[in-house]
Amino acid sequence: MPGDDLDLLLTTIREAGALALAMRARGFGHKQKADGTFVTDVDFAVDALLKTQITSARPDDGWLSEETPDNPQRLAKSRLWIADPIDGTRGFLHGDGPWGIGMALTNARGVLCAAVFCPADGRLYHAALGKGAFLNGAPIVTKPGSRRVIAPRRFGTALKAAGLAPESHSSLPLLLRLAAVAEGDYAAAVSTGDKNDWDIAAGQLLVSEAGGSVTRLDGTAIIYNQPQPWQPGLVAATDPAVHAAVREAARGS
Repeated sequence: MPGDDLDLLLTTIREAGALALAMRARGFGHKQKADGTFVTDVDFAVDALLKTQITSARPDDGWLSEETPDNPQRLAKSRLWIADPIDGTRGFLHGDGPWGIGMALTNARGVLCAAVFCPADGRLYHAALGKGAFLNGAPIVTKPGSRRVIAPRRFGTALKAAGLAPESHSSLPLLLRLAAVAEGDYAAAVSTGDKNDWDIAAGQLLVSEAGGSVTRLDGTAIIYNQPQPWQPGLVAATDPAVHAAVREAARGS
């Protein structure tokens, strides 16, 4: 990984955060997508900024994001940038929930560098492969002792039997859930159903560089830049024993 990939990532995501805050302050439009989710003018504007900055600086790399139509040409690229312009659009739209901007650089080895930026409260998480995870420039030291797990309600009985404390409701979008696992606010997070790569990639590196792991529900590795840009659920935890217990709970529920 060229040494300035991380610099490019951090500079770009800070600019995107500033744009999102400025547009939020002056007002913005929104609409409902075919799948029932919402998208705002800010999602599109941030996406355009991220894509323009990254593809101009790295024209040989591929691009995948929530608000850019997928281009199969990315499959031939050895490196792929994956972005979520606004993770937590509903909370952003209504002004009552957490939201952030996520972006990661991946290759065949996995995620090389990543950042998750929460502009509203100035929290910038970043990680680089083999270099650790950071919050506002300080190394993340995972807080021990949490037994809280964000998981679907149907896993509750099995998780309690494993000595964990399941929570079926969380206002955190997926990238911020993964950041919370990296910090140790939660022992684990489990999510079922197809999850888009842009909701995972940046958070996965935060967790792994904090000493944990993010896998599919069956424990197999997450692989990016595939024809279908999503994963069939995931488990994230910093403690291997907790990771195994959550997978077992998911398997038996």
